[in-house]
Amino acid sequence: MVDRDSILSVLDNAFQSIEMPCLGNMNIDYVLSRLSVYRSSDKWLLLFNSVVWWPSAEGLMAMVEVVGTGVVGRQGFDNDRFFGPGSIEMDDAQNILRIVVRGEDIDPTSLVIQPNYDVQPEYAFWVSVALAEKYKESLLASQVEVNQFIPPGFQHLLTIDEWDHPTWDMPPSRTLAFPRIANILVTSDPSLWMPVETPNTHWSHWLPK
Repeated sequence: MVDRDSILSVLDNAFQSIEMPCLGNMNIDYVLSRLSVYRSSDKWLLLFNSVVWWPSAEGLMAMVEVVGTGVVGRQGFDNDRFFGPGSIEMDDAQNILRIVVRGEDIDPTSLVIQPNYDVQPEYAFWVSVALAEKYKESLLASQVEVNQFIPPGFQHLLTIDEWDHPTWDMPPSRTLAFPRIANILVTSDPSLWMPVETPNTHWSHWLPK
């Protein structure tokens, strides 16, 4: 049985345990995120598909994070949940040498790169932001990449790109979005979704750190 209160309890505990995305992560800059909602007859999961700038790893990456009672394997971070949809190569002087997205070379002059070093001091982050604005769908994990995290028998109910993501002061149960998502999971009725008036998933809400 899928129960609203238990859903919100799982989400609160997962956020507190850093088993669902923390968009204010000090080591990873979330450039953009997408949230998809799934359920089966008696289980549910939320899948977060994000484009991130992670300088201590591979730089520009797509990251999939899943939470819920239907998760296969470990919730939160795992090595099989990172993808390289593209790359940004720069020299020591911060000049762009090459940009690739899904195997295609991208002309840097085609991008609108607007760095604000008071907000984020790495030029490559601003390149990632410009790329995401133009190549969003290509940079997110593809459906083929995402499908491996969705168990058989799960129904897709909803996909959204904007919501009010929890913070340490505002757990999922106290947001507007996640109680609404819980209602959708209980009823399997995506028409219950109402966009929040003040979403905070845009990267600008989480920088500077």
